[in-house]
Amino acid sequence: MDSLFEHRNCPNCGQDDFEVLFDSNIETDDFNVLFDYDFQEEGYLVPGGKYLRHVKCKNCHLIYVNPIEKVSRINMYYTKAKNTHVPTIRESYLRTAKSQVQLIRKYESDTSLLDIGCAQGFFLYSASKAGFATKGVELSQDAAEYVKKEFGLDVEIGPFEKLQFPENYFDVVTLWQVLEHLPQPLTVLKEVHRILKPGGLIAVSTPDIGGIPAKILRKKWWDIKRLHINQFTTGTLMDVLHNAGFKNISSASYNGFVSLSILLTMALKYLKVYERAKALFNRNFILSKIMNRIMVPYSSRANHCVVIGFK
Repeated sequence: MDSLFEHRNCPNCGQDDFEVLFDSNIETDDFNVLFDYDFQEEGYLVPGGKYLRHVKCKNCHLIYVNPIEKVSRINMYYTKAKNTHVPTIRESYLRTAKSQVQLIRKYESDTSLLDIGCAQGFFLYSASKAGFATKGVELSQDAAEYVKKEFGLDVEIGPFEKLQFPENYFDVVTLWQVLEHLPQPLTVLKEVHRILKPGGLIAVSTPDIGGIPAKILRKKWWDIKRLHINQFTTGTLMDVLHNAGFKNISSASYNGFVSLSILLTMALKYLKVYERAKALFNRNFILSKIMNRIMVPYSSRANHCVVIGFK
């Protein structure tokens, strides 16, 4: 199994001095599973129960997975992922995206915007409707095709750091729920800094391991997952942006929305009774469709770090 992994130093400060917070519970056979992010079957937005060893850097205090699966394997997961959960999340993500656009428009408007890890393009679509000249980057071919077909937007397929955009090119770059997935987030942020125009804006969000849900649930927190290989607090997220060269860094927030369907699924999963009630969440049932349309608002601060900075 060792051939599947690679050691890494702290992806923020580069030091190799850490304490182990908890060890992996993944068996060898688990690594043959290719995720498809199915909402009901694969634990989308609910505790996956499988995680690798988490360590905490003694220098900068970033929490990260070490060792990680080889980068080629990680990229393969995302490239081949089938995004079967779109009907469940569409409405909640579109509403959340509008609030994210409102946050960006406090600082920039009607300018060029790059969304890295754009997934199915809900934020990209909302930004384009607000007047931004948008471009997306996405590893998942399935998700990128959805963006093109559903919204007719421009998306590059592949790892962002290999695309080599021109220097000083974009006014805004966003990474919503992306950095927790990246083997080398500092390297990616330095590349973002290079392609931003002077004075350009970066907006980043990640799950918050320093938040109340994470502190209460610990290893059962829904964002402790196999492919979440970096776990930020607002402080460590601001620190990695600073190390990438950004200035005037501050925390921010937006309003998120989650459907009643997702909330109930999470609750039932935690209570270990989801299998008995699973039929209620069949996407073809009227009750399921109603629950998918009922939206519960929340502040991003409840579970996420949101940080902005400038070149």
